[in-house]
Amino acid sequence: MENYRRREFIKLLGAGGVLSLLKTGKASAGGVNAVIELPPLPFQESLITGREKGGRVLIVGGIHGNEPGAYKAAEILRHLKVKKGELLIAPRTNFVSILTNRRGYNGDMNRKFAHISKKDPDYPKVKKLKELIKNYKPDLLLTLHDGFGFHSVNPKAWGQCIVIDEEVYKGIELGKAAKTVSKRVNALIDRKKWKIPVFNTHTFRKNTKHPEQRKSLTYFCLKECSVPAICLEVSKQLPDLYHKVKFHILMIREFFKLHGVETEPSIDTVLKNLNEFLEPRVSYSTQLLINGRKVEVSSDKTFKLPKGSSVKFLSFRGTEGTNAITEDVNANLRKVGIRKRISFDVKDDFKKLFTVRFVVG
Repeated sequence: MENYRRREFIKLLGAGGVLSLLKTGKASAGGVNAVIELPPLPFQESLITGREKGGRVLIVGGIHGNEPGAYKAAEILRHLKVKKGELLIAPRTNFVSILTNRRGYNGDMNRKFAHISKKDPDYPKVKKLKELIKNYKPDLLLTLHDGFGFHSVNPKAWGQCIVIDEEVYKGIELGKAAKTVSKRVNALIDRKKWKIPVFNTHTFRKNTKHPEQRKSLTYFCLKECSVPAICLEVSKQLPDLYHKVKFHILMIREFFKLHGVETEPSIDTVLKNLNEFLEPRVSYSTQLLINGRKVEVSSDKTFKLPKGSSVKFLSFRGTEGTNAITEDVNANLRKVGIRKRISFDVKDDFKKLFTVRFVVG
């Protein structure tokens, strides 16, 4: 990681007039003509407790940034009330990868739960998620993903299946629940190709065909925390986002039934009105502070800045997925210095809304 960041830094010095690393934070330092700052990307989490006792379920979305069915489903659930049981939802655990629409901007985050360097940009997120699991100790963790292909057609494909690490691990029943959910959901699916079977990776066996899974979130939950953990995969090859989210929520509904979790509105109501949940009517904008003056931007805009300028993105109006990102420099950086120009895309998750450009001179 250190070499990668150094290469990017050197490349940008010569190519874009951008200085990607600021130690002083001042526009007069080292040829920097303006400083642009964004707020830190939040680690989003919501704990929703019902009036009646029931199961406690932790739902994780967004470990892979190019899997919108997963984090959109988690986001919808995050805004429901809970009638019975308890939900802890972390919808966008890898926000930088979501905004850049990449599987893992800093590498595959789902291969970092066995070991991760403190120098890795993903370290704070992985550490936070581990602490969340250890402290909350849910009755069930569901991690949501969009995988390639259809497992019912190709057993090597990860799309459209329920993934377990073992049938039973140290008394923790995984297979029984997974098979029950699979049977119930498949009864509602007409297309054979879209059926959702159970995929057992046998991760704990010495001769497993999937040793890489020993670095995954579900393996960490089982081995280190004794928390039942199951991965829900829908297919990237489904026709649209609607179907991806629908299948995630169908599976989640059945796991909720098994664990005594009920929401308001009900999951059935969510499914009947899924388009409304997927496409909320919101207005988008960002508020900037440019050399002490507040400016609101809601469409493509270019600002010409004098040397010595200071710019801050103060806030974003829209959904919980609304934020800004630049790929002119390392997207992990939330404070950059520029010599000439830089562009920031304001996005709603993967969807670009408008671009804000800054030019010095």
